[in-house]
Amino acid sequence: MAPDDIDAICRLKYAYFRLLDQKRFNELGELLTDDVTTSYQSGDMRQSGRAAVVEFLEKSLGDPGIVTMHTGHHPEVDVSGSTATGRWYLEDRVIVPGADFALCGTAIYEDRYVEVDGTWRIAHTGYERIYEEHRRYSTGAVTSVRIGRGDAVTFPHPDAPAGG
Repeated sequence: MAPDDIDAICRLKYAYFRLLDQKRFNELGELLTDDVTTSYQSGDMRQSGRAAVVEFLEKSLGDPGIVTMHTGHHPEVDVSGSTATGRWYLEDRVIVPGADFALCGTAIYEDRYVEVDGTWRIAHTGYERIYEEHRRYSTGAVTSVRIGRGDAVTFPHPDAPAGG
């Protein structure tokens, strides 16, 4: 396992997050293999093929009224020849002022990479949520929290006493 390969894979994933937040989806697509697969939102949203992934991201996040921040850190990358796996800790925020919505969450990304003509590409990417919190953007009031794959708990909670 060459340190240069690990560095190249880290730079690849950093570019993925940067291009995602800059809404440069076609350039992000160039980081993917032709037959890439994805498994977003704990597997609830799956795509196959570069064109399908780019289209999904464009439709989901392309609106200029949606602001996103994705940071991936604590990489655990293992290289074996021309293939590799990676695990990343994700912290993300999504802000949609026009819908009075803000999301903050964390997840663990699990990726597979392949080296194609001397360049590392993402062959699979996806994440399992640890938690996701929804707030009103205007007030910061929490409206729901989801832990892992569980059901969202909404606020105010229906079992909460009146006035509390």
